[in-house]
Amino acid sequence: MNQTYIALLRGINVGGKVLKMTDLKEAVAGLGFEDVKTYLQSGNMVFRAAKASNVELAERIASAIKAHKAMDVKIMVRSVREWDRVITDNPYPQAEEKPKTVHAFILDDQPGKDRIAILRTKDAGSEEWTIVGDALYLHTPDGFGKSVLGNLIERTLKVPMTARNWNTVKALGELAAGL
Repeated sequence: MNQTYIALLRGINVGGKVLKMTDLKEAVAGLGFEDVKTYLQSGNMVFRAAKASNVELAERIASAIKAHKAMDVKIMVRSVREWDRVITDNPYPQAEEKPKTVHAFILDDQPGKDRIAILRTKDAGSEEWTIVGDALYLHTPDGFGKSVLGNLIERTLKVPMTARNWNTVKALGELAAGL
């Protein structure tokens, strides 16, 4: 029985690295995925596939994109169950009323304790962050555009990650639940 997954493509449609969502769907068409749906133009996809590891699915999608568009893309995959945990584990209830003030950074690896300690020393002003499982939640009361930590998190923690605002996190959860 197929399971539902969410794929997050990192760095797509920013900085000149363009991948249309129609091209993404074409690229993965031969992988045997079902019910492939994309969300926005920022590299978000939900699909159903035979049970496999997140890493295996990410590698298959990345290879398909490379073969179809000659692009190297970092991809992170989470099962719908894992994504539901990202939603329920959010420590910032402000996200419900002001979803643009909370971002979930999906971590590909766990950062070392030394790297976390360094991030804690950064002057964050009114911003707060918390790591729960494989997600770092960043609350930016003044908005992500004015965030002090938004651009420091990955450079400081030194693990691959990709961030989505709370509207997108919830929308992907709803899209996946509908498959």
